[in-house]
Amino acid sequence: MKFTWKSWEHFCNRLAKNGLMSIPAKAVSEVDSSYIVLKHDVETDVKKAYQIARIEEKYSHKGSFYVQAYLLDNPQNVELLRQISDMGHEVSYHYDVLDSNKGDILKAQEEFESNKKRFESFGFEIKTVCQHGNPVIERIGYTSNRDFFRNREIQKVYPDISDIMVDFKQKYNTDYFYFSDAGRQFNLIFDPINNDLVKSDDMNVPYSSFDELYSALSFDKGNIISIHPHRWTKSALNYEIKTFAFKLIRFVARGFAKIPVVKKIMSKYYYLAKKI
Repeated sequence: MKFTWKSWEHFCNRLAKNGLMSIPAKAVSEVDSSYIVLKHDVETDVKKAYQIARIEEKYSHKGSFYVQAYLLDNPQNVELLRQISDMGHEVSYHYDVLDSNKGDILKAQEEFESNKKRFESFGFEIKTVCQHGNPVIERIGYTSNRDFFRNREIQKVYPDISDIMVDFKQKYNTDYFYFSDAGRQFNLIFDPINNDLVKSDDMNVPYSSFDELYSALSFDKGNIISIHPHRWTKSALNYEIKTFAFKLIRFVARGFAKIPVVKKIMSKYYYLAKKI
């Protein structure tokens, strides 16, 4: 399975030919039957996110693009995101405010509110959001960025915002299968709401082809297919090179993470992980 624009186009085309049209996550409450949400974690390289958005628009799919706030600093990124929004896609916030504030909930709320206003100032409505994982960070006193929207006081402050990975099922009265390309291979994620609390990676179901992924889709409930656009490439060769580098870096990082002193240093530069 190679994550190329061509393979994504074939997959989107197959969905459309069979009447399986993606909708934005914020529109799930408007449907009574099963659905598909094409979800995108935009951590870097908005140009690649734009390419993915154009492919989906070609087949009348409307997805959800969760964007890290620092990317709004670049006016060119903002213009591309506006064009993505104009295609009918949802553009919202991919937050990591607990990690960036070392678990301080008050500072995290200040940052979230500030960034929320920035997104809204560019015309991007914040109805659903998604937390960012940050795989190498050392956390003390909290489990992950999901703890932000698990906090009851935060939920009271933002009653109209739902986190895909926390309270989406409850607020939208829905259930779904969650497929992710994390690790450069699609997996059906077991218990995506709580997999940061309970070690359940060994229960995930991997797929070796887009045919297998398609066959795994549910027609009885929802399906969320989550991808990272910056890891998708124009050519298969480029993808293979990047995949080799990714696996090598991950292998080395996991080894160093077992050394406490090195892990602390790595944790300070956690934001670099989004580049690979």
